[in-house]
Amino acid sequence: MNPVSRAPIAPTVIGRQGGLRPVFAQIERLRPLPVSVLITGESGTGKELVARALHRGGPFVAINCAALPPSLIEADLFGYRRGSFTGAGSDRAGLFEQASGGTLFLDEIGELPAELQPKLLRVLQEKAVRRLGEAHERPVETRLVCATHRDLHEAMRRERFRVDLYFRLAEFEVAVPPLRQRRQDILPLAHHFLERFRRVYDKEGIAGFSPQASAWLKRQDWAENNVRQLGVALKRAVVACDGDTLEVLHLQPGAYRPGLYRHRRDALERQYLSQALAAAHGNIAAAARLLGIKRSTLFDRLVRYGLNPGRRRDGGQDGAK
Repeated sequence: MNPVSRAPIAPTVIGRQGGLRPVFAQIERLRPLPVSVLITGESGTGKELVARALHRGGPFVAINCAALPPSLIEADLFGYRRGSFTGAGSDRAGLFEQASGGTLFLDEIGELPAELQPKLLRVLQEKAVRRLGEAHERPVETRLVCATHRDLHEAMRRERFRVDLYFRLAEFEVAVPPLRQRRQDILPLAHHFLERFRRVYDKEGIAGFSPQASAWLKRQDWAENNVRQLGVALKRAVVACDGDTLEVLHLQPGAYRPGLYRHRRDALERQYLSQALAAAHGNIAAAARLLGIKRSTLFDRLVRYGLNPGRRRDGGQDGAK
């Protein structure tokens, strides 16, 4: 998310009818109520989409508390008067004022600097904001929705987050489950990203996923960044694919490096030949019969892979004709 965002409300959310159904049941109850909501969950689970789904109307304004230095966050949130600091060339309304009558979404609220926490608390208590450089307060009617991937209870225990502010922000809490706990959403999300990226990269010929690729997608935990990580994997796969079907080879990071396919194929063949030779007790002719290939062909491949075909496992010479 950009530091400050005023993008349109997302019309659909993948998972509304799947693994996110309990979340959207909470959203339906909370949307019409004038309460503050804290959205928790791992990075990349779609917390901003949940915040947009909670939005009731009016402006929707978002800021990422981790993306701006403390001085800019304060100026952005509360606004400022002309000349209140270097670069303040004109009066400016803060995000609380800009979102009045609508929703202000504070993403990564756990990163809010300690010196700003009491100022935010005062705004919530008084329902009024004071611009930097001004002496009077301006009333605001702004619904606050926050999100964090951090454990705020642990932050409060370490006195890094104010307890009174937490209870102002978390009148109700919505926990967004990670993608590995709602695997039924993985393939719908993957098809959503495929549809998007094949248009972006002019790969309309890609029709879908192989059965192996679909199974691979569902097996992954996507624990590093959840839906965002899945989207990146699909973007790379679409770019790498020159055919009409996405395979596991396209989805695995680095799987399409030059020479990697040959390396993996050779490693697999060497292992297979070694197992056949062991089953034949080192007898090349018997191993060749097991593999269904000529003895000379097997001999050449054993030499290629350094499997010492001239001596049996029992220490004697291979005397097969």
